[in-house]
Amino acid sequence: MGDDTLRFEVENHVATVTINRPSQRNALTRAMWARLPELFEEFRDSGNVRVIVLRGSGDRAFASGQDIREFREMKTPEEWKHHSSVVEDAWRRIYQIELPVIALIHGFAMGGAFGLLAMCDLRYAADDGVFAIPAARLDVVYPEILTRRIIDLIGPANTKEILMTARRYSAREACEMGFVTRVLPKNELDAYVADMAAKIVENAPISVRNSKKMVNLIQGELFNGDALARANHLRQGGFNS
Repeated sequence: MGDDTLRFEVENHVATVTINRPSQRNALTRAMWARLPELFEEFRDSGNVRVIVLRGSGDRAFASGQDIREFREMKTPEEWKHHSSVVEDAWRRIYQIELPVIALIHGFAMGGAFGLLAMCDLRYAADDGVFAIPAARLDVVYPEILTRRIIDLIGPANTKEILMTARRYSAREACEMGFVTRVLPKNELDAYVADMAAKIVENAPISVRNSKKMVNLIQGELFNGDALARANHLRQGGFNS
């Protein structure tokens, strides 16, 4: 189901969303960035989905980043600003979605796709995974929302290295940094992610949802008294907040 570029299926309370542009290594268009958070929110509102799995079509790439042809078509600062606002809105809404989001990663995950992965909750990669942010080669500075999130995951020194060198990292290196949750042999990855999703589905959905909210509150606003009060409220049974 879904359109040609974003396909999805729902089975046993797990929604699997596939970035479906294999001939372009699943490069993301602006329309796809706009649609992704809408799709996730529809799953949340349906009441039938408890876990979202996000992957790329085939086994060569999760996503190779932004469709370069769209970059070449943007001529004015206003066009760049609009594009950035669409992508940043997608990152923010995906990070904030109440459902757990698992990324299943085969092959390349570059540029904006790295940012998309950062907004997921769990990232499981095949041993052929390749990760990079080539912004320094393109005279681009990544926005605060993504830079802050990457620092949360891998620390400031690793973040600086990734952004300043623009080099490629193997799945093992990304795992050692803390960006990838676990690395699996390529032929075992899909089954492993399916098993992880099933395990989450078996648990109490309110507990899962509020565990995610708890971690996000503490990680994102550690010294904010209001955030800590809300986190304590969740732990003490405030399941409707």
